[in-house]
Amino acid sequence: MNTTSLDILIAEDDVGHATAVRRSLENTYPDAAITVVTSIREYREYIARSIPSIAILDLNLSDGRTIDLLSAPAVDATFPIIIMTSCGSEQVAADAIKRGALDYMVKSPDTFATIGAMVTGALREWHLLQDKKQMELQLKESQARIIQQEKMASIGQLAAGVAHEINNPMGYITSNMNSLWKYAEKLAQFIENQGQALEMCADEATKASIFEMKRQIKLDFILKDFRDLITESLEGSKRVSKIVQDLKSFSRAEGDYPIPANLNDYIQSTINVVRNEIKYVAQLSMQLGDIPPVICRPQQISQVVMNLLINAAHSISDKGMITVATMTSGEMVEISVVDTGCGISPENMEKIFEPFFTTKEAGKGTGLGLAISADIVRKHGGELLVKSTIGSGTTFTVRLPIEGTR
Repeated sequence: MNTTSLDILIAEDDVGHATAVRRSLENTYPDAAITVVTSIREYREYIARSIPSIAILDLNLSDGRTIDLLSAPAVDATFPIIIMTSCGSEQVAADAIKRGALDYMVKSPDTFATIGAMVTGALREWHLLQDKKQMELQLKESQARIIQQEKMASIGQLAAGVAHEINNPMGYITSNMNSLWKYAEKLAQFIENQGQALEMCADEATKASIFEMKRQIKLDFILKDFRDLITESLEGSKRVSKIVQDLKSFSRAEGDYPIPANLNDYIQSTINVVRNEIKYVAQLSMQLGDIPPVICRPQQISQVVMNLLINAAHSISDKGMITVATMTSGEMVEISVVDTGCGISPENMEKIFEPFFTTKEAGKGTGLGLAISADIVRKHGGELLVKSTIGSGTTFTVRLPIEGTR
């Protein structure tokens, strides 16, 4: 990333907060041009003259709410935006992301100190979104089968690259956290033994002084919280490692022949990969039944499930529900994805499996997801069914023969 050409715009009317954000960004990007405006009017005047590399906007300025400036998905925006506020909520965060913000933060000394890393991540995600948008525009100009192959290859390459880049640092983070846990236990034992020795040897005045110091610094709480923080960090590193494992599984090249696969495991992995698409718009309910192994190409079935989940998330405008279920029906296994979104109109129902047909905004979809999914399921000897009610939601059901194609 070329930081010498980085232009960062901050919209913040609190001088202290603006100074803290600027100072943190200057430490991360010493060569960047950083500008602070204090009102929506100044913000509009600035972007009319120059488009910043990224903007960090306080939710409430003296002359209005900056969230009202957002009106397009992040992928369609002119530049990436991070919203920050003093008193955040999950609903405000969801609204900001829906309206086009790339990220959201609640003001605090800790977040101010790490805002440089947040900007780095936002810029990286922004470039990925722009690459994705450009890829989708190019896909529309190609034939459906060629586009399918290129899209699958691109997703696999991206997933494999991300997994590889994350895997190495997560290894030493986990190792360091395990060592820190051991050190914390030894330190706690030492403090406990030291306290017992002082109880036996020290005079009353010394004991009282030490007791008061322990009370003031909340030593008992610190020791307990120390362990809890390490435990939570280890759990977080395990979750990241699981995501890396799922990305590798998702991107792994398949052999020439179908294999028996536990589709519940592949569905879980796919959900981990696309969870970020879902978490701001819907709760996810998992109802995975006891199903037998299915002879199939599991990465292709994962692609189908991913397409259905992303479509479900995009169909929901307010906080909704997405349910993923599996069950056995005779000699078939069924995978259903049910959403509480806007539904599909009867006139569009006949077109949804046609290549390039889409009801999404320009740049948000290629119109190939369902066409590709239906083709994959058909080649597996199965069928992709759909039921929908306007205003109530949609159910897609994938039916696959347990023994594969005959």
